[in-house]
Amino acid sequence: MIDVVPSAALADSSKQLVVVTGGAGHVGSHLVELLLTRPGNRVISLDNYFSGHRANHIAGAEYREGHTKDITRLVPETPDIVYHMGEYARITPSFEDVATVFDMNTVGTFAVLEFCRTRGVKKLVYTGSSTRFATEGDGRHQNPYSFSKAVNVDLVKDYGHWYKLPYAICYLSNGFGPREQADGRYATLIAKFERLYLAGQPLTVSKPGTQLRAFTYVADLARGIEMVGMHGAGDGYMLGVEKKYSVLDIGRAFGGEVIMTDDYPGRKDTLLDFTRTKELGWEASVDVMDYIHNFVREHSPTQI
Repeated sequence: MIDVVPSAALADSSKQLVVVTGGAGHVGSHLVELLLTRPGNRVISLDNYFSGHRANHIAGAEYREGHTKDITRLVPETPDIVYHMGEYARITPSFEDVATVFDMNTVGTFAVLEFCRTRGVKKLVYTGSSTRFATEGDGRHQNPYSFSKAVNVDLVKDYGHWYKLPYAICYLSNGFGPREQADGRYATLIAKFERLYLAGQPLTVSKPGTQLRAFTYVADLARGIEMVGMHGAGDGYMLGVEKKYSVLDIGRAFGGEVIMTDDYPGRKDTLLDFTRTKELGWEASVDVMDYIHNFVREHSPTQI
């Protein structure tokens, strides 16, 4: 399925052609939106809508619906740069969804790499997961999601070595902000807490609650990914914040009742190295506590 195809962009071969896999997702849609503010870009999103939404479509982008393993058929054009974000991206459900994780993250990413290699794409930007830097042992072996993402980092680097494929790898930490998914098994924390707060319901926190997270504003993540695409090379671009908060502190910031549960808590913490990111001049601009306090001031729990 192809949607929202601006004929003017198709006719202008002077534009840089950018493909964003997962371009209808939370972070991906913000990256698409940012890329479209650059007059020299034509942007194609490839998304299977597993966690992306058509409500996240940005005017001016071209939307192709399908699995990344079919990228060669769905994107007959040769892009200048590919931002590969279209993967399974949840920790706790990945234990039950291991076949889906393998299909989307292993099979799909291999196809994207082959697409970039055979088409001679000028640069691949891969968004890894900060879970691989978990402090309590080797993060890659803690859950199917983290394992798949860590293996894909190895594969991207090997393609760079084997085939001289230009690449840059960045790592995203706990994105929050507009278009975040609030419902269902794949809801992310801040949006889920916002929904419970508005419904006047208790906020649920997995024990022990002391697990730390580097919550990073989604528009800051998009800006950092673009900077890595423009100026980065190789591995190690951490996009996150140095100031971390516990999940329990985040729940309490909403001011309502917090209930502790026995659900899988995910990792305890991650060791984040911002050396390469600082070389690019990137830093986050929004603190999650300020964001929550503004949300609470502007909304009443009676609103649903």
